[in-house]
Amino acid sequence: MANGRQLNHLKGQKSPYLKQHAGNPVDWYPWCREAFEKAGSEDRPLIISIGYSSCHWCHVMERESFEDEETARIMNENFVNIKVDREERPDLDSLYIKAVQAMTGHAGWPLTVFATAEGVPFYGGSYFPPEDSFGMPSFKKVLLAVSLAYRKNRKKVATVTADVEKILSKRSVIAPIELRSEVSDLAFDAARLYFDGAHGGFGRGTKFPHAMFLKFLLGYHRRTGREEAMSMVEKTLSSMAMGGIYDHLAGGFHRYSVSENWDLPHFEKMLYDNALLSELYTAAYEETGLPLYRQVAMETIGYMLREMRGEMGGFYSSQDADVDGREGACYIWTANEVKEILGKDSDRFMDFFSVTEDGNYEGRNTLRINRPIAEENDPVPDDMARMKARLFEARRRKKAPETDRKIITAWNGLAITALSRASRTFKRRDFADEAKRCARFLLSSLRGEDGRILRYFLDGRGDVLGLLEDYALLAGGLLSMYENTGEEEWLEEGRRLADRMIDLFYDDTKELFYDTGSDQEQLFIRERDLYDNDIPSGNSAAASVLLRLSRVTEERRYMELSEGILKSIEGIMEEPISYGNFLVVLESFLAVNNKEMPH
Repeated sequence: MANGRQLNHLKGQKSPYLKQHAGNPVDWYPWCREAFEKAGSEDRPLIISIGYSSCHWCHVMERESFEDEETARIMNENFVNIKVDREERPDLDSLYIKAVQAMTGHAGWPLTVFATAEGVPFYGGSYFPPEDSFGMPSFKKVLLAVSLAYRKNRKKVATVTADVEKILSKRSVIAPIELRSEVSDLAFDAARLYFDGAHGGFGRGTKFPHAMFLKFLLGYHRRTGREEAMSMVEKTLSSMAMGGIYDHLAGGFHRYSVSENWDLPHFEKMLYDNALLSELYTAAYEETGLPLYRQVAMETIGYMLREMRGEMGGFYSSQDADVDGREGACYIWTANEVKEILGKDSDRFMDFFSVTEDGNYEGRNTLRINRPIAEENDPVPDDMARMKARLFEARRRKKAPETDRKIITAWNGLAITALSRASRTFKRRDFADEAKRCARFLLSSLRGEDGRILRYFLDGRGDVLGLLEDYALLAGGLLSMYENTGEEEWLEEGRRLADRMIDLFYDDTKELFYDTGSDQEQLFIRERDLYDNDIPSGNSAAASVLLRLSRVTEERRYMELSEGILKSIEGIMEEPISYGNFLVVLESFLAVNNKEMPH
């Protein structure tokens, strides 16, 4: 029972996100045949609700709507309701979020999809409020309107589903490009238009780090000598390192900033962000020698090892934004709290970290370095570091946010890569040891007897067949270990994974990889996602692994496969920031093949 209620069909699920919803009055099903058969036999549409355990707005919508008895009654009487953890099934998330974007022009999490009994979407959105507000209809109104339309206007529903399938299928039609250095030039010139010269980063308002695109700019500067590319990287990395998006007490980065100056974060912490950013700061330190970048890289890895590593060596997926329903509760401070903890030292600390009586977030403060006081690119002084440690100890006595303990193969591949690079750059053998420990755990616990890689590990066992990104990013991590240590075992394991990846996912008619394997459930569209969003796309990660293997093994077939993938990035000039990892791989390809054009 949960709050006196019988558990729904999510009872017994492993995913922490699904477990959170097992006590809702909504009769949730996991993604399963039973739900689809029920929808078909009762002629009901599906609600497919997609989120993840550390998502703030997912929690909000649960409290407001999924825990509400009247909303649940409408859902249960008119729909068959399916809950999906996007971290467990990124293939479903990717397909349905593209469908909602195509239908409405925007999408996010929680993702709310209305679909036919066959799973083909005909309407959707993200967060819906419990009452009419901000020009949005209430969720109850949306539910009733969609249910009525499905019953009374089935012809219109069929037209929409056909249009959605047509749009998503068209995205699979690729016009190849020529792999020349002008592609990188055009991508750089396009991105310059979006760069925020005052605060770093791209765009205005809400900002994401875009670690992969910044890594491309590093490589582009290295190859071309374009100083503007390097200044864009330095401005962004320094602003982020001084802003509230960075956790100045524990290390590590929050998900994104809701303010353009990086001061007010959205507080969840994701393994993939911290793996990508720690590697980026390490790479930037290699180029610049700036102590601030070394400090941030080391502190971020320290955070990952201290708070995200499991007992057996794998890394957990995320930490929640909320504590007891309050967003950022353990990360924000009143001026009085700081004074009580630091005493006579508090004035200097408050000046340095911009702590005021009024605060910058609901009367409290996110810690962010006062730029007029602190020199950009300087590390935090020793006296401030000592005060930070005292405040951190006080924070550890607060209730901590929940940690989602899924160990996801792809994201752990990114962590292995970050540890390996930091080990080499900072001469830290212990980081190499941690990378090996993680790799051995993954290869022993997330590889079946038939050699098939699984998606994640939780509660003592692996589950869900691995996707393209799991194979490609784990193989990439193993190659990084080989490059760092020279130990042949990691090259052989990486090569074995890459060869199996080709067998399971490659489509030789398009010279691209599918996101799902030939042995997996086939959805209404079998996707080949090319966007580098939160993490490298499976195809860009595969292109990277194959290019690296071609160098080491001198096997031409790996180079040809990598080249085929790279030729498929026709949208790169229109949306360069969405192809960050592809551009990183393209820079490596140009260097290997001596196809640079003079600048």
